[in-house]
Amino acid sequence: MVCRTSWLLIAGAGLLLAASPARAQDMQDPMPNPQAMQMQVQRIAQQRPREAEAAARAFLHVISAQRGQGPVESSLALLEQLKTYDLEAYWQEVAQLTVQFDVVQSLVRRDSVRAGLVTQMFGLEAMARTLQRAYRSANETQRDGIRGQLEKVIGAHFDFENQLRLFEIKDIERRLGEVRAETQRRLDKRAEFIKFAVDDIIRDAIRPR
Repeated sequence: MVCRTSWLLIAGAGLLLAASPARAQDMQDPMPNPQAMQMQVQRIAQQRPREAEAAARAFLHVISAQRGQGPVESSLALLEQLKTYDLEAYWQEVAQLTVQFDVVQSLVRRDSVRAGLVTQMFGLEAMARTLQRAYRSANETQRDGIRGQLEKVIGAHFDFENQLRLFEIKDIERRLGEVRAETQRRLDKRAEFIKFAVDDIIRDAIRPR
């Protein structure tokens, strides 16, 4: 079963990645929605393909290259530890990382800036899942510290999410400007458009059949 934190985070990211109808048309390939991502996670976690392990480790390398993320050695070590004491949780983590890596690879071909922000978000989600697992076995004093760490991680995640939303606003404003300009052009050439349309209708009416 996917933990609540993982689901909330993947849902939040998925809502940002799912292209709006206008953006989907621009990109010609809408990003997967949260439900589709979750189904992929569950399928990989159940089938446990070996190539998913390699993809998850490769994504940890990509995440570690981002500013503010921890060294890849620490992330890989934590993943290996998880494999030794909770195999089910290990495969859930591998599946999550694999699906997220696929999302980033699809996005980077279209928008490297957004791909970088999404990679940062997914890295923070991996941190949050690690802290959540640590919280379960921690004592009350340790839990206070872990909660503080989670607040920082989720705060950073929120900030990256907001940056993505600002990009979306700029895209919407640009498209709106283009639509307004085209509408005004058509209004300015109203008589010309009407004449062309009427000429086409008449030519079609007298065309030999």
